[in-house]
Amino acid sequence: MQADERTLRAEILAALDAGDLPRALLRSDTLRAAAPASHARFLRRELARPERASLPLRPLRVALLSSFSTEFLHDPLCAAAFHDGLRLEIHQAGFATYRQEILDPASGLYASRPDVVVLAVEGRSWLPALYSGFLASEAAPAIDAAAAELRTLLETLRSRSDATVLVFNAAPPVWAELGVLDATVERGQRAATAAWNDRLRDACRAVKGAYVVDYAALVARHGWRNWYDDRMALYAAAPVAAPMLPALADELAKFLRALAGRARKCLVVDLDNTLWGGVLGEDGVSGIRLGPQYPGNAYVALQEAILALRRRGVILAIASKNNPADVDEVFARHAAMVLKREHFAAAEIHWNPKGGSIAAIAKRLNIGLEHIAFLDDNPVECEHVRSTFPMVAVIQVPERPEEAVRALLERGLFDTLSFSDEDRRRGALYEQRDAAEALRVSSASVEEFYGSLDMEVLFAPVQADNLERSAQLTQKTNQFNATTLRYTEAQVAERAADPSWACATVRVKDRFGDNGIVGLSMARAEGEDLVIDTFLLSCRVIGRTIETAMLARLCEDARRLGARGLRGRIVPTAKNAPARDLYERHGFARAAEGADEWRLDLAKGSIAYPPWLRIAAEVTV
Repeated sequence: MQADERTLRAEILAALDAGDLPRALLRSDTLRAAAPASHARFLRRELARPERASLPLRPLRVALLSSFSTEFLHDPLCAAAFHDGLRLEIHQAGFATYRQEILDPASGLYASRPDVVVLAVEGRSWLPALYSGFLASEAAPAIDAAAAELRTLLETLRSRSDATVLVFNAAPPVWAELGVLDATVERGQRAATAAWNDRLRDACRAVKGAYVVDYAALVARHGWRNWYDDRMALYAAAPVAAPMLPALADELAKFLRALAGRARKCLVVDLDNTLWGGVLGEDGVSGIRLGPQYPGNAYVALQEAILALRRRGVILAIASKNNPADVDEVFARHAAMVLKREHFAAAEIHWNPKGGSIAAIAKRLNIGLEHIAFLDDNPVECEHVRSTFPMVAVIQVPERPEEAVRALLERGLFDTLSFSDEDRRRGALYEQRDAAEALRVSSASVEEFYGSLDMEVLFAPVQADNLERSAQLTQKTNQFNATTLRYTEAQVAERAADPSWACATVRVKDRFGDNGIVGLSMARAEGEDLVIDTFLLSCRVIGRTIETAMLARLCEDARRLGARGLRGRIVPTAKNAPARDLYERHGFARAAEGADEWRLDLAKGSIAYPPWLRIAAEVTV
């Protein structure tokens, strides 16, 4: 072991012993890049120690069902999850027993009560004839039979578990039996593999909470010569080469990160030598490198990738040491700028430290630092932000600008498991929020502000058209979230279908536009009370009394279900301070001394809708 590795390990252990998770993550990040395999073993061993149980890591149970040896994946997968604040508990099914595990209700799979099931089955296991003896077989009937089996397995799994399911698609055969002719003929092996992947995708789309792991694309990115170990495939049914296991673990970690609500919501970008080449203050608007010729076209490509993130719902912001007037001139005059000034929800352009700029941006956008990624070319600035705010994901722009897009996207920091209308419109929604905040400042009183917003609140039952958004809210909302329980689409759908549950989404419209679905409540009738399980509200509409309307609606639900009381609890987290006094300020009584459980006796009173809100008619399907 190198001296540097020993030093870093010692620092990680000291941080873990002190319970300083951000510092441990910072040191671990450095060591993971330098020695991924040995560090993964070290980290998994340390996290398994009983004294580490108190670390603030979110537990996640993962079941690995596979057609090949996935035991070697445990170390890198646990290490990758740790860097997203997760502690994995892995159930490893026996080799190639995925069918038995799913079909047997008494199997270890169901006993482990997984949050995530990984169905890591290679194409040759579903369809052996596609990989060997292809010319002597009929592909279409084999694909039909395999698709029917996959559908049965997924439906059986879903009927017995609400776990998120990740299904590997198939990489094409390395050597096609028709050789160079395979890409030309109508029914070649690669075309048949693509047809199978289409059927696999359709099977996953038909089951709530099932997602495709694009194993074919992963192999293609790394190249099959690097990816496969032919000797180990024959010797130990371990086809993935050892150096590629961290890449496979990282790909799975993207799904785990998204499921746990750890995706980054905001990208803060530097300008000089990041969005364009050169230094604006020295080169001037006409001198910066940005345009159709290299290296300017590399910066154009990066801007296009950043704009695509915005279209996915990522908030953009600027943190730059520059003169604001010069920056405004670039946005206004430079013809090659893909990104426009209006694409950025916040900007800190001055000569102060970048750490302070990022903190100011987080405060203005009302998001946590753990949901921010920072893109900068300067290693000094990157290190400053890493050390000041270890929870911020720092992406350093490589010296070669053509590698910047890869650096931005390869970690999947912004990947989510849903894409809603609110995501598509997020830029416009933040513009609406800014307009509303300007109105707040100019209003003589809070009541005048509420009234002038002309707010309409629409409650709707959780149903097919809002299920994806409902689950997304549980996974992404942190600040105004009473319990911070995370749910998959399948779990939300199960509750919505149960008549003992009252589940409703909240849409808010105001004079500036439609804010979309911004709230969710889920409560269950238990005994004589309606017990609130989930109560959350997007930060975009905090401070507008929408939560009061939600509680008023829950009082109506309680009476409809024959309940005498409305009960809720607060589960304090580092981020949900805005929700801590929700029940206290609405007249709930503490259920027990020192407890964070509250009850409203409906025989003694109820909660009224705020007079400045219009409550719209409920929509049902």
